[in-house]
Amino acid sequence: MNINKDISSDQIVSLEVTLSPEETSDDENRNIFSEAVMSFRREAKIPGFRPGRIPLNLVRKRWGKELRLAKAEELAKKFIEKVLDQEKLEPGGQIDVEMIEYGEGNPLAFKIVFPLQPEVNLTKYKGLRVLLNDAEIADSDIDEELEFQRRKQAVIRSIDDPAPAEAKLTLKVQEVDPSGIILVGCPLEEKIVELGTDILGIGSDEQLLGINVGEKRVIKVRLEPGGITKAPVQSAIITPEQAKEGQQVTNERYLSVEVVKVEVLELPELNDDFAKLVDENVESLKTLRDSIKYRMMVFIESVKRRTMENSLIDRLIEENPLQISRAVIEGTLNNVADNLKLEMDSEKRKKFIETSYADAEKDLRYVLLRDEVAKQENIVVTDEEVTNEITRAAEERKITFDEMKKKIEEEGSVDQIKRTMLERRVIDILMTNADIEKRTMEFSEFLRITQESER
Repeated sequence: MNINKDISSDQIVSLEVTLSPEETSDDENRNIFSEAVMSFRREAKIPGFRPGRIPLNLVRKRWGKELRLAKAEELAKKFIEKVLDQEKLEPGGQIDVEMIEYGEGNPLAFKIVFPLQPEVNLTKYKGLRVLLNDAEIADSDIDEELEFQRRKQAVIRSIDDPAPAEAKLTLKVQEVDPSGIILVGCPLEEKIVELGTDILGIGSDEQLLGINVGEKRVIKVRLEPGGITKAPVQSAIITPEQAKEGQQVTNERYLSVEVVKVEVLELPELNDDFAKLVDENVESLKTLRDSIKYRMMVFIESVKRRTMENSLIDRLIEENPLQISRAVIEGTLNNVADNLKLEMDSEKRKKFIETSYADAEKDLRYVLLRDEVAKQENIVVTDEEVTNEITRAAEERKITFDEMKKKIEEEGSVDQIKRTMLERRVIDILMTNADIEKRTMEFSEFLRITQESER
């Protein structure tokens, strides 16, 4: 067997294989191509000829090429594993086989093409440096949560009195010029406004404070930076040229408002009855405060764990670069599409690959590195550990072990359980050996950063 090997810069392997006459002969030293023709001749039923009596030259002329091709492809597939073992190569995706020469009397030659499985050179997985946010819970944080719960339990009541601070107003609003004349093209709109938000513009709340049902006022407000008034081209505030250019020529506007309804929130008192209303499992306001603090602590630890896992995965990938062929990533995504039975034409599939490529590449890099860490740390998930995991899952769902096992086997999830358990242990190794820089902050800041990162 003669092999010519070529590996491209993007890690695509091309092997041209030529087999010797001995390798294309059977155990009795008969040429397999000739034997394929003879076998077809013995079995074929052709009108006008007795079985096994079809002239050999007729078989070769009419079916010889197809028979040789079929036999050549069969033989090539048998030799693929031997070729890969000899060349010490591991495919990272689909193997394509192309027949080069399979003519009668000529050596069999074929080409094998496949993306190379990325070589993993794990240089650093201990001492990965990560920044970890932490939070301290103050009494004021619990007070804020209690206030939020009070507002959730509040009763909304309409009043005829002047609007107090934090009142909820239903208004008819229309933009006007400084003299109170309605601007052309500005519709009359009904808006719900909560005092304390300045939702109509900076300075609007103080001008609406104390307003009564049915009362009309013209208020002057300032827009947020970058805000542009809805006034059309005919506006006295914006000239046609400036409107065309989309310029903001003023950060002020005038609004005519008429109050339709004034509502206030009636908040429940902070006492033991309120605590039981919020959480039926507590007996007093004190135990509710303790419960809130505990849930905040659980939330903080959950975010810290998730954030640290993601940071460690990012650092692991950064510290251990891999060369991965694009064909490997695309092959993975094609398999995903096939397994999910996604109905996509070629254009939709192409778009699916383009939009999913970056995430798929990152996932594959991590999986390869994760498995190498497991190999170096001798992490193996045993059948007994899988059984224990199934037992735990059955207890959580309050079903029998056999029911849980049957469900998992029907879903084909046994391998997924093993991968999840392996990953959990690898992450624990990374965490144990990480170089962690902690940054402690107030709970409100911790919450803000968490929410922003998850958008």
